[in-house]
Parts: sequence; structure tokens; C-alpha cells
Amino acid sequence: MNSQRRISDRFLYGVLVFCIFSFKVIVLGVGESGVRVDDPIIFFAYLVLVYRGDLFSVKRSRAFNLYLCFILASFVSTAWSAWHGRVEWVYSTLFVVRMSQYLVFYYIGNSVARMGADLARVLKLYVLVLCLAVPLQMLRILPVPNDFGATRASGNTNGPYELGAVAAFLLCYLGYRNKERFSGIIAFALIILSGARSVLAGAAISLVRIMTPRSKRLMLKSALIALPFFLFGAFLGATGTFSISGSNLDSNSVLLQRFSTATSMGSLADTSAAYEASPGYQSSAEYFEGAFVNAIALARLNEGDASGLMRVFRWSALLKSTLENVDTTLIGLGPSFGTSAVDGYFVRVFVETGVIGLGLFLWFLWSLFSSNQGSPWQFREFVLILMVTAISIDIFVSYKTMLLLWLWHGMNEYQVEKRTNTKRQEPVINSIPLGL
Repeated sequence: MNSQRRISDRFLYGVLVFCIFSFKVIVLGVGESGVRVDDPIIFFAYLVLVYRGDLFSVKRSRAFNLYLCFILASFVSTAWSAWHGRVEWVYSTLFVVRMSQYLVFYYIGNSVARMGADLARVLKLYVLVLCLAVPLQMLRILPVPNDFGATRASGNTNGPYELGAVAAFLLCYLGYRNKERFSGIIAFALIILSGARSVLAGAAISLVRIMTPRSKRLMLKSALIALPFFLFGAFLGATGTFSISGSNLDSNSVLLQRFSTATSMGSLADTSAAYEASPGYQSSAEYFEGAFVNAIALARLNEGDASGLMRVFRWSALLKSTLENVDTTLIGLGPSFGTSAVDGYFVRVFVETGVIGLGLFLWFLWSLFSSNQGSPWQFREFVLILMVTAISIDIFVSYKTMLLLWLWHGMNEYQVEKRTNTKRQEPVINSIPLGL
């Protein structure tokens, strides 16, 4: 039995290594979703976990259970919304199944921690691979598996934003946790090269937090609370000094342009007017043909922050559509209603699962970020970066990001459980009063 356990542990570790280093390869497309090469391998890992009994023997964390409740709310929204014709049943279900798939890596993380495997060695090799792949892609020697081209770094991820989040993980795990300064610097450089402004903002907040003495942190609380709202407003900016319509910009000018227009601010009146003018939609197909396509065309015809313009138009239409009915306000319009990219995960959760789903997801995030759960501060900094990123990016449905998040969380929970069991097994020595 022990030999079988060791073999299965090594297999799970091999699955993890493959998924970290793999490129996105779609073998079967379903709408905007699709079956990747990784999917059957992850499913086989799931079968191994079922056979070993890990799904019942490994203790689930509070965050894990809350995420299960969030998945259940998503399934309920899918069923109700598909019944009313708002989303397509199979396509919407695939969105929820994808969220369920990420949980496999919680158990793999538990297995990796139990084995005592040196994950840092694999991650440092991964940093080296990214250092080779990114320049070759930006020189147009290696292909880029997304629509962003060679102007922004993507590596082996689905796009620049996913690479930015992966680099944030490397910053927190190798740079913060393992004190690998060189790897941490490289990770921060990858965030910049990705052009992912929201990830960079989260990383900057994290660096300020860890570099500020505890006695001064209280002074920064108001600024840290205000900064995400500033970033939200910056991304809604509809004016700027650089044109985004040109297609002949090189990598450096595109990155400079992105960081320059990040500070362009649109007026609150313009944003309110966009919301009032935006139509509501009864189905995902109507939304895709209306607001989704029009938002892209609108952004291309104007100067300033293109992503901000798209968000103003699309979020307005999605929020208005969700708030039109009581049932959609409570349980949402169903996963996939806003297509695969809403470009704002908190908006996406509300649109797809309503007030109930948003409440469960925020509770899940708090359970990850709370120091009361015994997670190391380096992990909580990674969660913080993701929360800031989620304001303008659907980062919590990013494959490699969620892989690494659940992996690290599973490793942490094993250590917490191990410490708890050690304390229970410590002998209790009763004190004997002197003089007896």
C-alpha cells in the first residue's frame, strides 16, 4: 500500500509539473471554451485521488467549502437561466465544470506537501523557461498562443494578464517565501513586460505593505483602501494623449502607452451617461451581438484607454441586464452570459450569480486572506494581488493562476493540519506543587 501511495504521489507531482510548463493547446473547441491537452491528464489525476480516498481523507479548508458553495450557486444559476433561455445549457455548464476542475490542485498541493517535494526547484526552472520564451516571443521567433501578439509578454500562458498573475505568484513564493531575490526581481520584471497594469498595481501595494514597518501601516490603510477605487476610475478613463488605433507600434511603445493611459480619467457624468444609454439584454446571444461587439468598435474609434472604454460600455449593459429582474439580481443571469471575458471578475460574479454568488465569493476571498486561518503571510500577499487584479480582470478563472492558488493553499492546509496534530500529540505534564 505504501509503495502504491508513493507511486501515485509521484504521478500527481508529474501532473503538476506538466501543467505548470505546458502551453495552451485546444484539442476540441466549444464556443469560446474548449478542451485543452491538460484536461484529460487532470481528470486522470482526479480518478487517482478518488481511488486513494483523498477526497474524503484530506481535510477541506473553510475556503474550500465556501468555494464549493459558490460552485453550487453557479450550477443553480445555470439551471435557472438556461430554463429561461438566457444562456445555453451546455456552454454555461462547461464554465462551472472548469471552476470545479481547479479544486483538484488543492489535493495535489496536499500530496506535494506530504511528500516534502522541493517545489522551489521546479519553479526556478520555470522562471528560466519564461526568461527564454518571453524574449523569443517578443522577437517573433516563438509563436504566441493569443491575440495580443508579440507586443506584450505571454510566455506559456493564455495571455499577458495570466502571465502577470503567474509572475505575481513567483514573486510571492520565490521572492517573499524563499527569499530568492533574483527570482523575485525577474518575476517583477515579467509583470512589467506583460503590461498587466492591474497586476502591477497589486504587486506595488504588496511591496508597500511588506516594506512598511507595522507601526506605520495604520497610516497607509486609508490609502490602500482608496487605491483600488482610483484604479477602477483609471480603467474607466475615456481620454488620453496617446492613440490606440495604430497597429504598427513596437513592444516598448505599446507598454509605455498602456502605462501612460492608465492614469487617464473619465468624468463621473460620462460614466453615468453611458450607463443610462446602455441597453439591457435578455440573453447571452443578444448581449454578444450588441454590447460586446459595439464596445470593441467604440474603443477602436476613440483615443485614450481602450480597455477602459470597453469596460464602461460592457459593464453598463451587463449590470443593467442583471438588475432588470428580481430573480436575476439574486442569482444572476447564468455563467457564460457575459461571454468568456467580462474584464472585471467582481462584476462577472454578480452578473453570473447575483447577490448570493457575489456574497459567497467575497466570503471565500476573506477566508483566504484572513490571518486567522493560519496561512503564511506570503500566500496572503498573493491573494491580495489577485483581489486588486480582479477589479478589472477575470483573473479567478485564469487556468494557471487558479492552479497555483489552489496548489499553494493545499500545501498550506497540510502544514496547518500537521501543526494541529503535533500539538494534540504533545504529552501534558501536570505540575506538582512544591513541598509535597
